[in-house]
Amino acid sequence: MTGISKSQVSRLCEDIDDRGGTFLERPIEGDWPYIWIDATYVKVREAGRIVSVPMIIAVGVNTDGRREVLGMASGPQPAEDDADAGALTPLPGT
Repeated sequence: MTGISKSQVSRLCEDIDDRGGTFLERPIEGDWPYIWIDATYVKVREAGRIVSVPMIIAVGVNTDGRREVLGMASGPQPAEDDADAGALTPLPGT
């Protein structure tokens, strides 16, 4: 493969967005007695520029010992007064 067209990239990104949306909107069923919340910075395109934004990630372990990403959301910038207010709201069931 020598290259990929802009339209192919657009179609791939659209498919990834659809799959990501389905994942993030799925119901979280069962008991998850252990949940870890962490964050990292990822590069995203905003208004034609590449910027770093915090990504909050929730990982849980269910009663069978299975670990799974329960949800994720881009978080507020740390400089905001209420940097963690509402951070978990995007998680299904919260």
